[in-house]
Amino acid sequence: MKKRIKNYIYVFLLISSITFSMDSKYEVNYSDSSSGKLDINLATKSEMLKAGVAQSYVYKILEFRDSVGGVSKFDELDRINGIGINTCKKLKKYFIINEKPKYKDLYINKASDKVLKYYGLNKKQIKILRKYLKENNLILDNREIKKILTEKQYDKYKDIINYSK
Repeated sequence: MKKRIKNYIYVFLLISSITFSMDSKYEVNYSDSSSGKLDINLATKSEMLKAGVAQSYVYKILEFRDSVGGVSKFDELDRINGIGINTCKKLKKYFIINEKPKYKDLYINKASDKVLKYYGLNKKQIKILRKYLKENNLILDNREIKKILTEKQYDKYKDIINYSK
């Protein structure tokens, strides 16, 4: 009987240790196990928090990712209110970018200023866009948007700009 109880205790301890190691912050499902960093485009909220990323940054990164479709360069995080260049550098210790994201459609006639900023438009461009929309109601095609975006921005986003109402 004592031997049987002892075996149960060993089994219990074995299962407990396995369960504990699965909950450990070191057992996060990293996309690059050699570096120990999370893929910024795939990491969940809980994975980011377990890795030590501040909660305020986690929410901002997730909102950016959900709005745009992902992060292609760490410098893009500078577009987020409350995250500057220095914070972008600090976040690099937690993240990698394995694959370029598939950007979501940019509904140019409906997009908020915040979303436009996430896509890289500066304050001046957003102001010009708002003025154009106020005067004309809609941007109908790429000829009009080319007047607002830089050539580099247009080339980057031309396939995802949506002109629907």
